[in-house]
Amino acid sequence: MFATRGARRQLAISTLSLAVTLVVAACGGATASVAPSVTPTPAATPTAAPTPSPTPIDVAAAFVTIATAPDFSAVGKIAGTVKIAAVDGEITGDGLFDGADSSGSTTLTVGTFKQVTHSVTVGDQSWTRKEPGPWLVNTSPTAGEGLDDYLRSVGEVVDLDVETHAGQQLHHLQPKGGNKASPEALGFDVGTATDAAFTVDLYATDDGTPAIMTVTGSWTTVSGDTSVPTSMTFDLVLSDIGEPQTITAPEDVWVRYTSTKLGYTMAHPADWTVESEKDKDSYLLNSQPYVYVAVQPFKGSTAKFATDLKASYKTPFGGAPKSEAPTQLDGQAAVRLIYQYRNEQGQDVTIADDVISRDGSGWEVLLATAGGPEDIDVFDQFVATFEFTE
Repeated sequence: MFATRGARRQLAISTLSLAVTLVVAACGGATASVAPSVTPTPAATPTAAPTPSPTPIDVAAAFVTIATAPDFSAVGKIAGTVKIAAVDGEITGDGLFDGADSSGSTTLTVGTFKQVTHSVTVGDQSWTRKEPGPWLVNTSPTAGEGLDDYLRSVGEVVDLDVETHAGQQLHHLQPKGGNKASPEALGFDVGTATDAAFTVDLYATDDGTPAIMTVTGSWTTVSGDTSVPTSMTFDLVLSDIGEPQTITAPEDVWVRYTSTKLGYTMAHPADWTVESEKDKDSYLLNSQPYVYVAVQPFKGSTAKFATDLKASYKTPFGGAPKSEAPTQLDGQAAVRLIYQYRNEQGQDVTIADDVISRDGSGWEVLLATAGGPEDIDVFDQFVATFEFTE
C-alpha cells in the first residue's frame, strides 16, 4: 500500500513542474527571443507493487503445537447427554488444566439418580471424591489420566473442514489415524463393561487454538446376569487458553480399608483404625468403636433380613426403629433402620443400620453413637465408599 501511494505522489509532482515551465515560457514578452520549444519527455508510469498475500495458517499444526505444550492451561466446561438402557440423562461439569495438573467436577443425572464426582491431579498424585463421600487416593488403572492428557498426547491431526459446531465456525480436526480412542486414554474406567467404543473429534479456531473436544462413547454395563447398554456424548468447551490456573491437592484425604476375609472395602479417616474379628470389622476413633461392618449367613430377601433384625434388636435398642427407609449399598437396594434410645449408662444413643441380603449373606453397615443424629452425616461418608469385592 505504501509503495502505491509513493508512486502516485511522484507522478503528481512531475506533472506540476511541467505546467510551471510552460506558463513561464508563454509570458516572456513579444520582443523577447523565444526559446525553441522543448518537447518534454513523458514521465514513466510506475508499476504499483503488488499487495503481499498473508501466509495461510496451518490450523492442524498450530493446534498440535498449542495442545501438546508442557505448560498448556485452560478452563473447561462439559455439557452432554447420557442414556442408560431406555432412560435419558445429562452430564455436566467443569475443569481446570495447568500443565500436568488438573481438577474437575462432573454431575451425572439419570432419572432420579444423581452422582457428583470431583477429581484432582497434582504431579503424579490423583484423588477422587464421590458426594457425599470423602476424598480418596485414586487407585484406578486410569488414575491421573484425563481429557487434558489426551490432548497433550495427540499426534498429527488433519483438518477436515470448517463447519458450525456449538454455534461457532470452527475447524473440524481428527487424529491422522482416525477418531477412535480407548476409554483408558480418555481417563474413563469402565470396569467390567464390555463392547466399549469411544471417539474424539477436535475443533479449533482459525489460528489453531483448541476450542472444543467432542467425546462419544458406548458400552454395555454387566452386573451379575444383567447387561445394560449405556451411551453418552458431550462437549468439553475450552476457554482462557494459556491463562495460569491454580490447582491444589485436597485436604483430609481418607484411607481405604479392604477386607479379603469378608469381601468388601470401605474408607475411613486417616486417624481412625480398624479391628477385625471373625464376622465383623470395627472402625475406631481414639480406641472407641463407632462404625461396624458385620456379615452373617442368611437366605432370603433384604426385606426379610430387615424384619428379622428388627425382631432381634427390639429389646437391646428400646423397641421398633424410629424410621425405616430405602437406601443403597454399593449401588444395590438396601434398607436403613434408625434407632434412638437411652442405654443403661443414661446416654442417648443413635443407631443407623444399613442392611442388605446378598448371595446367601446378610450384611450390616452400622453406626452406634452417643453424639447425636448429626453423626449420621459422617456415617454417610463411610457408606458412600463401601463396595463389595466378591
